Amino acid sequence: MPGRSFIGASLCLLAACGSDSTAPGGGGPAISVAVVPSTASLLTSGSQDFAATVANEPTNSGVTWSITGCSGGASACGTLSNVTSTTATYTAPTTVPPGTLGVTATSVSDNRKSVTARVAITAIVADGQIAFTSIRDGNREIYLMHADGTSQVNLTNNAADDEWPVWSPDGSRILFGSTRDGGSVYEMNADGSGVTRLLSTEENALAWSPDGTKIAFDFHDGHYGIYVMNADGSGVTRLATNAADDRVPAWSPDGGKIAFMSFRDGNWEIYLMHADGTALVNLTNNPAQDEWPAWSPDGSKILFLSASDGRGEIYVMNADGSGVTQLTTMGTAFDPAWSPDGTKIAFDDGNEIYVINADGSGLRNITNDPAHFDGTPVWSPDGSKIAFESNRDGNAEVYVMNADGSALRNLTNNPAIDFAPAWRPRGP
Repeated sequence: MPGRSFIGASLCLLAACGSDSTAPGGGGPAISVAVVPSTASLLTSGSQDFAATVANEPTNSGVTWSITGCSGGASACGTLSNVTSTTATYTAPTTVPPGTLGVTATSVSDNRKSVTARVAITAIVADGQIAFTSIRDGNREIYLMHADGTSQVNLTNNAADDEWPVWSPDGSRILFGSTRDGGSVYEMNADGSGVTRLLSTEENALAWSPDGTKIAFDFHDGHYGIYVMNADGSGVTRLATNAADDRVPAWSPDGGKIAFMSFRDGNWEIYLMHADGTALVNLTNNPAQDEWPAWSPDGSKILFLSASDGRGEIYVMNADGSGVTQLTTMGTAFDPAWSPDGTKIAFDDGNEIYVINADGSGLRNITNDPAHFDGTPVWSPDGSKIAFESNRDGNAEVYVMNADGSALRNLTNNPAIDFAPAWRPRGP
């Protein structure tokens, strides 16, 4: 990606060490080592797979791996994992490391022969980045841009439809749905590299666990159920097996519980269970429709939509189901989203975007343009801005504004359709 808003070293390559043309003692060709890729550009917390080959080495002993050019341990320099005699995965630290960092492969048979792949690690600017879905290439693709709309880049660049980006909690990876295998769930690094298929099924309500090690989703296998898998796609497990539909899993901030909506009582209700599917409890237990749970940032409360008053409104309750409180009296309310500090809630009424205090006071229309659609608000990680979709320029675009509605700006500004903005988390 362009380096205009990045800080960090530029890419460079260190030539292979030990380039003798003959083996020690005047024998045949010398052992040589090669690493692919020879350079890598990662964002903080990003990862890259490396592969090494050793030529003229009859024992096939392979290489040993190390991180070079940096001091300060894993927190400063990153880590190596999935290490074999020919491959290794490097994961960058959460901050830009000092020095000119490299991943070095050294021949086991002749430790004088090694090669270093240089790794440039960059950090995003304070305002962050936004992933979104665009149809500007004739099909749906995942794009990434800076939060001021600059440096727009196609991350997926595939003939199939790729859409609905979901960031990992540390901002290093993106989940998305794709039609490239007839309907699948994929994962990639934040720069579009390392694309991996996780599931051979259509995506639904993908949700990362807070520690980034697991992914919850709902899947239709005759009816919808809540499933969990490891972040690498392994260990797919169905939770709380039931003959009715269970949908839209939402992890508690501590990762210990999952809220979801279920039709097992003959209408939609909000349920809660432990992350392993045990200790199931109906939180709402109401004859009206109760849907779309969303945890407060501190885990003490759960937002949901309910038709308890005969219309679709936003309600909040304590995490144990007590203290149910109606927050809005709009008649229609959609897409409620907590501010990062938990003091406010943004939502739309199907046409305009509003912000309300978490106790239901201080309702404000912050887009105030009834002639056009503004919807699906998402907060920036610091809570200062809200990105959203709008058709005020004649087609769907991604806009951003300050949290009070000021400084409105069209970020995508493209004649094609752009939608589903997702702010990149700042990570730990």
